[in-house]
Amino acid sequence: MQYDDHIHNEPARTIYTRGLQKKVNRQACRKAAGIVDTECNGESIIVVAAEVDPRVRRLAAQPITFDLNTGETFSKKSDLKEAVLGTRYKPWTYTPDFIFQLVNGQYVYVEGKHSLWLRSNPEFSRVARAMGELGHRLILVPETTFTRAHHHNLRILRTLQTRHLTPERHAWIDTQFPQSLSFGEARRSFGVTGSEICAALFEGLIATDLSLTALGDRTKLVRADGDVSHLQVLPL
Repeated sequence: MQYDDHIHNEPARTIYTRGLQKKVNRQACRKAAGIVDTECNGESIIVVAAEVDPRVRRLAAQPITFDLNTGETFSKKSDLKEAVLGTRYKPWTYTPDFIFQLVNGQYVYVEGKHSLWLRSNPEFSRVARAMGELGHRLILVPETTFTRAHHHNLRILRTLQTRHLTPERHAWIDTQFPQSLSFGEARRSFGVTGSEICAALFEGLIATDLSLTALGDRTKLVRADGDVSHLQVLPL
């Protein structure tokens, strides 16, 4: 299977149609080609988290449709329907929410589901099992993966990930930044700006627990020495 094709395919299932009275979240993503359409906030925050996560190189939404009975794939969900039209065969149709290409070269399918829906639909566990039997990795990401602070902080970081430290500022933070310091103390005592703090988080110079509180003066910052695991919220 050419996973790379799935990254570049048009969505297998259309979520957004002009004039359709259905809630759709439309968002730009630097790691995707064009606009990414999602059906709920749970899927939307997965895109945001993937954009911040340094392990994710590229992503695509609704990448391919599977017949899990046979393992056959279709570029469009409608293609599968057409293939079985007029027959008595009933396919086991499944279209993952996303496919991620990771920086290590691996590909993983990602599904966002609410925990209440999962409890009401326990049979969905068969989908992940079937995908595994077909040789595909499927990761389930419920809304409980993210705290309220995650939603705020990931969206803030997403908008600032193109900011970079000057060589001088990078060297100072790398060598002079205290072992532990609050966001407010860093600003007041050393004149470090919010943008510089965010850039340093991306560069692994400093770290913080993004799940605890919204980024602000009371946020605790610690030296990271190149570790960027604080940006890895998704269970990849």
